[in-house]
Amino acid sequence: MSNPVVERDQILRLMDMQVLELRPGYAKISMPLSDKVKNGMGFAHGGTIFSLADIAFGAAANEGCEQFVVTLSTSIEYLRPGSQGPLVAEAKVIRGGKRIQNYEVDVFDGTGALIARTMTSGYTTTSQLYPNGHGNNA
Repeated sequence: MSNPVVERDQILRLMDMQVLELRPGYAKISMPLSDKVKNGMGFAHGGTIFSLADIAFGAAANEGCEQFVVTLSTSIEYLRPGSQGPLVAEAKVIRGGKRIQNYEVDVFDGTGALIARTMTSGYTTTSQLYPNGHGNNA
C-alpha cells in the first residue's frame, strides 16, 4: 500500500524530514534542526515543531488506508525549547474509529528531551487514496 504523505508531501521534503519507522497507526519522523527551521532565539520554531508533528500524524494515519485521513483538529503543548537536533516526532494511535481517530504525537530534540506533545484527531474522508486502484508503489 502506498502512503500519500510520504510519497507526495512537499513540506516533508522542504524541511528535510526522513521517515524512520512507519506502520499503520504509527510513524517516527526525524528532521534536522538547521538554521532555516529555527526561531529568532535560535531554538526550533514552534511552526517547525507543529509541522513535524502534523507530518508524523499524517504518515501514521494514512499508512495502509484505502481512503484519505485528514487532520480534524490538533492541540499542542510546547514543553521546552528544542535546542539540539535532530528533532524526532513519534505518532501513535490512541483510539481508532471508522471515521474519527485520535493520535498522540510526541516531539523530542536531539538530547532526547520531550519538547512538545500534540493530541490530533483525524477524519477518514470518503475520497479514495488511489482511485485507479494503485499508488506510486503498486
